[in-house]
Amino acid sequence: MTTLEGQWVRRCRAAATILLPAISLTAPERGVSQSGELRTRVVSSSDSSQSYALYLPPNYTRDRRWPILFVLDPRGRAMLGLELFQGAAARHGWIVMSSYNTLSDAPHEPNLKAMEAMLRSAQDSLSINPSRLYLAGFSGTARAALSFAVSLRGHVAGVIATGGALGFQLGGPETTFARDSAFGYFGAAGSSDFNYEEVLAMGDRFGTMGVPFRVVVFEGGHSWPPLDVCADAIDWLELRAMRAGLRDTDSLWVRTRLRAEVERARQLERVGQWHQALQLNLAVARDYAPWPEARSALERATELRRRPAIQQHQAKARRLAEADLKQAGELQKSLEWARSQREMPSPDAFARKLRIPNLQKQLARGDSLEVASASRLLARIFVWLSFYEPRTYLQNRSPERALSSFETAVKIGRIQGKESCALLRAALQTAGSEQRSRFAGQCAS
Repeated sequence: MTTLEGQWVRRCRAAATILLPAISLTAPERGVSQSGELRTRVVSSSDSSQSYALYLPPNYTRDRRWPILFVLDPRGRAMLGLELFQGAAARHGWIVMSSYNTLSDAPHEPNLKAMEAMLRSAQDSLSINPSRLYLAGFSGTARAALSFAVSLRGHVAGVIATGGALGFQLGGPETTFARDSAFGYFGAAGSSDFNYEEVLAMGDRFGTMGVPFRVVVFEGGHSWPPLDVCADAIDWLELRAMRAGLRDTDSLWVRTRLRAEVERARQLERVGQWHQALQLNLAVARDYAPWPEARSALERATELRRRPAIQQHQAKARRLAEADLKQAGELQKSLEWARSQREMPSPDAFARKLRIPNLQKQLARGDSLEVASASRLLARIFVWLSFYEPRTYLQNRSPERALSSFETAVKIGRIQGKESCALLRAALQTAGSEQRSRFAGQCAS
């Protein structure tokens, strides 16, 4: 695989990203089973500071080459990431590697080192298909996965990107993979995820550039998708591999999946979810073009598009997407303004500046689109006020400013989560009893 190693190096250097230096082949790592098996922790043979969870599918042998999925969890929760994809990986015969060292909201170096260690271990120890590498990431590691795919073009056949995407730039994934049918983007976002719009926009740009894509929205916030969506992602990438000639076509499996997707689109129509039915029919038309059902799906999508209700829905969705983009910029300006003040604005005044009361009214009185949009905008404000800003203030030794940020955040919701609660506890160390009492009930288990 020396040629492959050299190609990795050249691509990474051309992308100004040092991802994979020259690799020397070594003996397989000790203890890696050559049959179907889950290993909860394997230490990389190339870097003892790096470790990962490993899943080998049933009947794994070195007599053939296997697809492999690299999972990049934003907090290095290797088993959480692996278990989301394990069931589908077992059905389709995929290896899964999930790092304990990947991070979001941090410099690129930890993810580069984690990816390098997994690539080396996979190449040295396992029988992998060099044309069927896949990456999965969530939030900041979704962005990392998309960037790594650009560097490893020709080997990465697909990315599963949840709750995060990249902005448009020349040399980005949508231009790098333009009209490349051997690559697929599976995007997923929770309906109340503050990064929802960027995930959908990434899918639209891939579609415009002729790159196979599928975007799925699930009920929830900023998180990995549920198990069924993760399984759907691997199913879809298997379908794309068949369409691209990366594996033999299993006609029975394709037809079974196609019938299920057509029926799902019909069910969405029956319950009045016309926009979702439209999107699924368009996806069926794209993904199953060689099959006759694809033409019927496209015709149905065309009919749905003519409905005034759907046209109004799409127009409103576009306006809300524009409002989302505008709010993201205004939020940063407001946060910068607060940092520049000699004294932090009062929580009530800062909440008004951030339009929190207005968004809460929209959340209570709006229609379904407005409610979903308001929930996403409030979630974005909340994560900045309950995590990013307090972290920065504490790093700058300003615990009183961190607490003021938390006081504004609790107007939206309860402080929770390991990291935010650790920041709150740190900020409260110098607080008086009255201020401590204002945070009673926060971070309750």
